[in-house]
Amino acid sequence: MVRSRADMDDFIRLPYRLYRAHPHWVAPLEVERRQFINPRRNPYLRVSEVGYFLARRGRAPVGRVAAIIGPDGPARGRQGHVGFFECIEDPAVARALWEQALDWLRERDVQTVTGPMNPNMHHECGLLVDGFDDAPRICMPYNPPYYADLFTEGGFTPVKDLLSWRLSPTSRKVTQWADYADMLRRKHGLTVRTADWRHFRSESGLVRELYHACWQDNWGYAPATDAEFTYLARQTCLIAPTGVHIAEYEGTPVGFTILLPDINQALAPAQGRLTHYGWPAGAWRVWRGYRAITRGRLLATGVSENGRGKGAALALISAALDSARRRNWSEVDVSWVLEDNRAANKPLAALGAAVHKRHRLYARCVRHSQPCSCLTAHAHPAPENTHDAHV
Repeated sequence: MVRSRADMDDFIRLPYRLYRAHPHWVAPLEVERRQFINPRRNPYLRVSEVGYFLARRGRAPVGRVAAIIGPDGPARGRQGHVGFFECIEDPAVARALWEQALDWLRERDVQTVTGPMNPNMHHECGLLVDGFDDAPRICMPYNPPYYADLFTEGGFTPVKDLLSWRLSPTSRKVTQWADYADMLRRKHGLTVRTADWRHFRSESGLVRELYHACWQDNWGYAPATDAEFTYLARQTCLIAPTGVHIAEYEGTPVGFTILLPDINQALAPAQGRLTHYGWPAGAWRVWRGYRAITRGRLLATGVSENGRGKGAALALISAALDSARRRNWSEVDVSWVLEDNRAANKPLAALGAAVHKRHRLYARCVRHSQPCSCLTAHAHPAPENTHDAHV
């Protein structure tokens, strides 16, 4: 278990060692990773129990995992998560990590565990199982193909796939669909506006209420605390000041969408550091790369019950794609979408979008080494009336 500052340093730096020569992995900024895993910076970690585990061979770190119990754990039958998993291609190392993490969860009366989540559904989650030949988009995880075997050999069962759709904002189908969406918007008197972050508290509170209203019936839903949502909203505001659109019907907000630039394109040249030998070479590379971003990620589209049937989802996505065209982006990644969310997947396919990545969530009973009946609750399909792409 991670107990010292040196252990935590090795925990944070392990991915940089494992992926050093990998052509597609994008190194996050190390300073950002340190802040993200710091409870004083990340409000979710302040209200959660987290155990960090590090495997070594000799003195060299060769694997890591975190066991997480969120604030919703007791109310949800003591469910836990595993996340931040990284490991060399060695089942023995992975088994040692699982054993330590599951023992820690078992001692805290956790019954089932899902993952990977870093650290929950509001952040990076899922194991990449298809689409290894392309770099990850912003806030999406990347891992080698053999990780799936390490999960299944550790007794984990697949419970849900998360789809990433690739869409061209300038395609003929998208243009035709935008005209139809505009017709519906005018017919029902909908308006779509950009969030005004000069009024941060009221705008973030509005989006938070819409988020909870849209996602409360979705698989895996766990409400974000006010502090966590404010943290996420500040990050979104920093990355994409004009990326949030809000749909209104008769003056009442009924939906929202979030479109982010894929800053992984800008981060890749920095190789995880803003400074090199005291010079801000990495910061300059990020700045230069940011100006050359050519794609974005449609992070979320949520429409409340009052907005469904009025074309609110179409109007929001149309506004987001129009924003992408104005930025001369050649691609928008719509991710992630639950595999059984037909209300979201069917229109994307009709627009000519293609699934180019697939991430998978796994579950395991903490008390048993083999799949058992207590996992059936994790595998139910998405509700028929959902119109939401995660996030």
